[in-house]
Amino acid sequence: MIWKPCQLQILTGQTEDELGNMVGGDWKTVKETVCRHTPWTDEQISLEGRDVTRNEQRFAVPIPYNRFPSCTHAVVNGIRQEIRQKIDLSPRYTVIQVRVYKE
Repeated sequence: MIWKPCQLQILTGQTEDELGNMVGGDWKTVKETVCRHTPWTDEQISLEGRDVTRNEQRFAVPIPYNRFPSCTHAVVNGIRQEIRQKIDLSPRYTVIQVRVYKE
């Protein structure tokens, strides 16, 4: 098993501009932990469609679901990714599904 460093983050201190959009802010790390890539199963690919599996990844985080901090993004391999879903694998793990932004 290859565990990678992972930072769970949230954007704080945003302000509203003239059009009502939230802008600015600073990234705050709420928890530093490790995570492991969890591949999609064939059943999930057929149910959720290829577009989802191509743009999103899943990572197992060794934090119980009920203790998982309130956060919106995860930094894995130096890349900030939006957390789209949290999956309960109690009593030991939480799986996060993140949106991958490729440049």
